[in-house]
Amino acid sequence: MKNKRILSTKILNEDELNQLDLHGHVVEQWNFIKTKEKKFSINLNEEILIFSSQNAVNSFFSQHQNVTTRNCICVGEKTKELLEKKKQNVMNFFISSKDMVEFLETNLLGKKFIFFTGNQRMNNIENFFDTQDDNFRVVEVYKSYCDSKCFKDFNIALFFSPSGVRCFAKLNSFENIDCFAIGESTANELKNYTTNIHIAKKPTISNLIEKVKILH
Repeated sequence: MKNKRILSTKILNEDELNQLDLHGHVVEQWNFIKTKEKKFSINLNEEILIFSSQNAVNSFFSQHQNVTTRNCICVGEKTKELLEKKKQNVMNFFISSKDMVEFLETNLLGKKFIFFTGNQRMNNIENFFDTQDDNFRVVEVYKSYCDSKCFKDFNIALFFSPSGVRCFAKLNSFENIDCFAIGESTANELKNYTTNIHIAKKPTISNLIEKVKILH
């Protein structure tokens, strides 16, 4: 099969790149979404901490390095692994914020929570806690911004978030591009631009790469 040109809308690590290179594909990459830590201050009591992403974890602990072990919930397996490296007790992790809300609704009503997240986020969790009185606080710990760049003559594009899709669309066309989405929310955003969409079996980079390898 002819080698393809792949564009990753997020810079991959060496192991991930090696997985794509197994088929001899040419890979270009660019961080279409960049992040910047946001200064914040907060007093922690007995709340359960919720983290939306690895970025939220990194920003929180860069400013609160001496936090003792806390009960945490998060979105994403990589986020869980990072929290455990920070010696935190991860009660549960979820592949999506929707799944997290379903768990909270049936298991942890009445508890107190602090949600550490970025400025661009799904509203599932906040919408749920709008009905939970004062048991829930949202703290923005980083900001995401678009850094779009024009790319030409590629066959496959990898997408990792709805905001990444929107940023890509500012300077790039979806015509004749095989688009791979890491999860359902990213795929739903892609539907605004194209019908040529493939979704990873699980929302991880390794599963996204495996989907590319199966189809190409």
